[in-house]
Amino acid sequence: MTKSDLVTAVIAKTGCSRIVVENVLYQALSTSSKELRAGRKVTLTGFGAFCVSMRKAHSGVNPKTREAVNVPEKRVVTFRASGKLKKLVENK
Repeated sequence: MTKSDLVTAVIAKTGCSRIVVENVLYQALSTSSKELRAGRKVTLTGFGAFCVSMRKAHSGVNPKTREAVNVPEKRVVTFRASGKLKKLVENK
């Protein structure tokens, strides 16, 4: 599902205008991104939690040249699904 598909689905469920739904979605994603950038956790009850963690520096291999390379430490976003979402997906 793309962002456009999500907007269309919300319009069908709520009857709100496309502009309103797009604006709400944009604001929600923008606010969540700012919180994550600041290193704070974003929790959506019943869906899951996004958080920023540090991936340790490690050595890797360039697949083209097979040369060893050092991969530096970096911040990554991780997602942990809620129990409710896990059960929903499991029970298709």
